[in-house]
Amino acid sequence: MTTTEQLPAEFDDALVHRLYYGHFFCHIFHQDYIVRKGADVHALKEKMLSILNARGTQYPAEHNVGHIYHASPAMRAFYQQFDPTNNLNPGIGKTTKARNWGDEKQTAPASQEQPLSAKD
Repeated sequence: MTTTEQLPAEFDDALVHRLYYGHFFCHIFHQDYIVRKGADVHALKEKMLSILNARGTQYPAEHNVGHIYHASPAMRAFYQQFDPTNNLNPGIGKTTKARNWGDEKQTAPASQEQPLSAKD
């Protein structure tokens, strides 16, 4: 089965150009957009994220969450397991910068991940 990722037609007026590309065999797809001058970028991002969240998409996928996005509970548990003193990258995934994870210490990942919003 071959599918092409496409945004709904409601985005057509706000976008000048769309770039879709991915990595062979690793299930990571990039979607880059050139937004038309004057378009409400934050509202556009919120609409895009709501579509991705409804599909259960996990993102960002390739380069991890960095300091821009909230890490999922599973990723928080992973960071804490492999960096118990929180020295390697404090604050990653909007986690605490406190030494030894402060009050954020988790023992197991939670089952529900929180969707992102345009504010993340």
